[in-house]
Formats: sequence, C-alpha cells, structure tokens
Amino acid sequence: MLKRAILIAGVVMAGGVMASAGPSWAQTKIAIGTPPIAEVEAAFVAKDEGMFEKNGLNVEFLPTGSNQTLVASLVAGSHQIVAVSPTVLLQAVDSGIDLVVVANCGVSAPRTARNVGLAVRGGVEISKPEDLIGKKVGTPSIGGTLDILFRQWLKQKNVDEKGITFIEVPIPNTADVLKGGTIDAVIAGEPSLGRAVGQSNGKVAFNYMSEIPADLPYTTFVATRDWAKENADTIKSFRAAFAQAADYVAANQDKTRAIVSKYTRLPVEVLNKIELPECKTVPTQAALDYFDKAMREGGMLTGKIDTAGLIAP
Repeated sequence: MLKRAILIAGVVMAGGVMASAGPSWAQTKIAIGTPPIAEVEAAFVAKDEGMFEKNGLNVEFLPTGSNQTLVASLVAGSHQIVAVSPTVLLQAVDSGIDLVVVANCGVSAPRTARNVGLAVRGGVEISKPEDLIGKKVGTPSIGGTLDILFRQWLKQKNVDEKGITFIEVPIPNTADVLKGGTIDAVIAGEPSLGRAVGQSNGKVAFNYMSEIPADLPYTTFVATRDWAKENADTIKSFRAAFAQAADYVAANQDKTRAIVSKYTRLPVEVLNKIELPECKTVPTQAALDYFDKAMREGGMLTGKIDTAGLIAP
C-alpha cells in the first residue's frame, strides 16, 4: 500500500520537473525537503550560514508535506534529498523503494531528554508505567519515531502495549485533544508537550527518552540509491556542509535558535525554553538496527533489510 501510494503521488508530482532536471543540474543544484522542526537544524544552518554554498552546492528548500509525500517526491525526482523519520525510511525500503541514508542531524541524547515526554491531563492518575494499562494514549504518528521509542520504553518497563489504546493525534491538535478529554495522555515533544500540559491542567508523567539509548536519529536525510550512485561527489559535499553546520550548532546555540526560528516560524522565546537537539550527522548501522528490530517485533516490517547497505557510501 505504501509503495503504491508513493508511486501514484510521484507520478503526479513529476510533471514539468523531470524535464528540467539533467545530470549537470543535479550535481550542483539540489532540492531538499525538510519539515519545519528543530531536529533538522543542520540543514537550516548550512543554508543560512553559506556552508552549502562554500561546498559547491546550490540548495533549495521546497515545501514539504507528510513523510510519505516526501518519499514520493524522491520517486518523482522533484527532490533529491528529503528528511524523513527512520521508521518511514524502513517502511519504504520494506515496500520495495530503494533508498539510502545520506546524513542525520538531531539524535536522542541525555541532554535533550526532557524535550519529549508523556503528558497526562488533569484528573487522570498515571504515576507509574503500569498505570497506563486501560488508558487511551495519543501519539503523533502510529509507527513514527516517538511512537516506536515509547513502545520500546514500555517493553523495558515490562508493560504490555496491547493493554493500551493508541490513538493517532496530529501534532497541531495535541493540546486541544488532551484538554477535551478524548485521550488520557499524549506522547509529545516540545513545544507541544508544554502546551498540552498547560491547557489540560496536567503534568508530564514520564520523560521516557531519558531511558532510551543515545544517538538514535529523529530524522534521516535520504535519497534514492540511483541518485546517490550518480552523485557521489554531491553527497560528499552535502556531508561536509552538514559536519560544518553541526560544529556551528555546538558553538553557537543562540544564533542557531535564531536560524531555527526563521525556518520553523517558532518564536525564539519558545526555543529559548528548550534544549536544541544534539546534532550528529554521521548515520550508523547500529541506529538503523535498533529501529529495524523494534519495528519487526511490532509486526511493522516483513522483509529482510540490509541495514548496512542503507547507508550511502
């Protein structure tokens, strides 16, 4: 189903794009799809501080939609690199779409663990993991990164996820749905987490990311394998720009917040209240193996995936 939907979307998006995208254009000018989230801060910094340009790349950010739409844009050829969750990457590969990882950015880390948590509305008592049995829990995307990591945390706590009703709640609706009482708790990241707690007179029951392994990517920057093979030098330049951007992020937190605010439209005042994501740009097989195992245990993957082969040379 995923592959068919992506291929259909790709055909629609391809009109008028493929004809103008010759090999020489792709080597110097690339279109990137990035969602407006802080976890892709390296892309924003590399663009704003001229690091892409210094490495010989003319990068254009194109409008984005869902993760599936971004994958479709790769199939169509309208984008050359897109940022999607590692879970969507693996699902796409499992469905037969040949993608490779070019780079990462935001990864899990102890320093940023409080940026993600389980918000519980007022009047609902959840003080220990076992209290979640029988509850309705909202999740930004069933099978998404935060969802998978939360389910892994439940396993660590010996809580059977089958005893919990998971309901998909779009991020913009997080606070309203929790306040309205449709759900008892919701998995969320900042700033949605804080808003949900405030509007529902609730609390953060668990910052579960503090017990999840470090260096797991929230997003992966991916390309089609064919494009990656034909544009090895472009990928090398892209990775160099990302590495420079990661160094900049580490040394210039305030300036990075201003840049992230520009591209995400989140007020700097909001960004000042949270930790910027830890930015590690080099993809690892270990991280892909973690998600592959977790999704396979949940019945979300069926075929065998060569995770080492998913990282572009």
